[in-house]
Amino acid sequence: MKLEQLRAHRAQTRAQLASTLDALEDKANLPKQLGKASRKFGRRVQTLRRENPVLLAGIAAGVVAAIGVTAYVVVKFTSKR
Repeated sequence: MKLEQLRAHRAQTRAQLASTLDALEDKANLPKQLGKASRKFGRRVQTLRRENPVLLAGIAAGVVAAIGVTAYVVVKFTSKR
């Protein structure tokens, strides 16, 4: 290879390495990943609210019921001791 080709290859390799390191940092950055997941979940909830509000209300009622039952069981279990 000629010197100019080697320099071009080196520059390309550096750019690829920088891109790979950026991708690794993005994946390893937990707060950033949690933010992305949170935004994605929010968009899905908004879509569900627009397209099927009755289903969303049913899911919310189920979650509230599950929390209520869990709280009741915990109180009953701890009060027997």
